[in-house]
Amino acid sequence: MHLEPERHRSPTISLTPLIDVVFILLIFFMLASRFGDWKDLPVNVLPSEASEQRQDQDQDWLTLTVTADGQVEMEGERYAVSDLAERLQGRDATVLITGEADAPLQAALATLDAARAAGIEDVQLELMP
Repeated sequence: MHLEPERHRSPTISLTPLIDVVFILLIFFMLASRFGDWKDLPVNVLPSEASEQRQDQDQDWLTLTVTADGQVEMEGERYAVSDLAERLQGRDATVLITGEADAPLQAALATLDAARAAGIEDVQLELMP
């Protein structure tokens, strides 16, 4: 019986798994990306002197203060953010939303949404850092 010695082949690196991984990553990043338009939210980080002077000169300003517990103070009374839209309904004023030092940002943004839902178009948001 004649047995031939086995020839040693040099190992080759297959590129097929690498190509599969690249396509999987490509599909993942395509699905995870957002291609929508970003909407800017105008925010004044610090109240400027010009806005304070403007508030003193204009009598149609309505100041809403977001408290640390997430409620909104308007004209000396506290309201929940959910009740704010019906309280502001029919008002024709420029709304200035301010916040206390430890007021949650989510409550300030919910206040902004409630003011816009009530039909008030001129809403300014001023927050302290």
